[in-house]
Amino acid sequence: MGIGVKMSRLAAALAVTVLVTGAAWAAPANDPLALVQSLYADSHAADEEPAAGPEDEPSIYGASLRALFAVDAGRDMNNLDFDWVSGGQDLPDYQGLKIVLVSKSETAARVRVTFRNYSDPRERDIDLVTEDGRWVIEDVYLKTPEKAWLSRILVENRQD
Repeated sequence: MGIGVKMSRLAAALAVTVLVTGAAWAAPANDPLALVQSLYADSHAADEEPAAGPEDEPSIYGASLRALFAVDAGRDMNNLDFDWVSGGQDLPDYQGLKIVLVSKSETAARVRVTFRNYSDPRERDIDLVTEDGRWVIEDVYLKTPEKAWLSRILVENRQD
């Protein structure tokens, strides 16, 4: 696969991530399940680049995960070369989507998401915490098929 094709797929994956995270900004700040549901609300997003949100728009990610995304964005080639939400590089095609609150305390929650994307099984365990009075994603265990933590993918040095 040529570098141009890889870059096009990466750009499409990042555009989808921006689209779904933009939708998640509007999710209720006091409901971790609603935040995750908003990530998967639009399974057929428009195939165009979204408008950038205001700089002061709150992130759906916690401070530590935001810092790792920033480090990854500064690399010549990102370690995260797919959309972690759908587990692919193309626009998602969610089938059999199930989003379940597994646990919740005052300051932490876990939400499990299972689905098929273009017939390929996917499962995510999304850990959320409260920061500044609202729920944010602390980390994600990409259970199927990756078997890896999102934070670990962001810090791996795959280019060596």
